[in-house]
Amino acid sequence: MKLLVLCVLAMMVTVAMSRRWNFVAHRHVSRQYRSAKDRTSTNRSAMKTGIITGFNRQLDGWLVQHGQTVSDKERKILRFVNIRYMQTHWPSFLKFARERMKKLANSPTEHDYLSIGAEIGRRVPLRFSYGFLIRKGLLPRWADYMQDLLDTPPGDIKCKS
Repeated sequence: MKLLVLCVLAMMVTVAMSRRWNFVAHRHVSRQYRSAKDRTSTNRSAMKTGIITGFNRQLDGWLVQHGQTVSDKERKILRFVNIRYMQTHWPSFLKFARERMKKLANSPTEHDYLSIGAEIGRRVPLRFSYGFLIRKGLLPRWADYMQDLLDTPPGDIKCKS
């Protein structure tokens, strides 16, 4: 018990000293440092297409191996999960793409964004989560907005950036 009290006290002192005994105002650093080249919708839609294609290829491969017991409705929901994952992590995917584009010697093209999107779709290991989602019953219930999102072309999917 004495050790616990000492650890908590040491942690409090460390935090207090790092704050210099007074309030340090929070500084907001804008993460949206977009260049004019990033703003084009064709580049972003090409990247979204590459990401969704890569995620769906992973899902198709997983369904070939483990999809005997998966119903058609669950297959649709898993495709919806792929799109929602892309929407959720879009800012970090965009940041990764910007870092890759800085390494290019010339100005980025639509094909560059498509190849980066395909690389992201290949590298993110979603196939490990599909079995877990089905076994644990964590798939969302089917709703009309899922079909609306599935019917949307990959390049036209809305993402916050």
